[in-house]
Amino acid sequence: MDFKEQAIARVQITAVMHRYASLARENCDWAELAKLLAPGAIYRIGGGVEVGAGDMKEVIRGKEAKYIRHHITTIDIEFTSGVEAHSRAQFFAATNYLFNDHWGHWKDTWRKQSDGSWLIQDRTIVTEGMAPGGWCDKVWGEEALSASKAENP
Repeated sequence: MDFKEQAIARVQITAVMHRYASLARENCDWAELAKLLAPGAIYRIGGGVEVGAGDMKEVIRGKEAKYIRHHITTIDIEFTSGVEAHSRAQFFAATNYLFNDHWGHWKDTWRKQSDGSWLIQDRTIVTEGMAPGGWCDKVWGEEALSASKAENP
């Protein structure tokens, strides 16, 4: 993968990340969000729960926030081949409960598709912290931190 191909892939991957952050909000269009994941993709949420793209709604446990916005800060992308990349993107989420409700990073494996696009093949939501009394605390509690604890025993 030459410099130009890598630059184009970085832009494509970053665009998908921002699209995900934009869609992951109250009254989420889960079908539209699922289009950002490759066929057969795995989506890991708190407590070690693994679901497919069609079941991503499990992340809210039937308790959708009245307001939630995800903000992405640092994005680090490493290409392992011409068709696969790994990334970590720092995020924080603002909700109707608290502006800085929960934070952490998305740990992703990306796969280049036959049409040249890049989609998420594997996503682990690693919640590094949450504010007491916030949406994440009420819905997930300490279980939300399980992936972070596994990374940092």
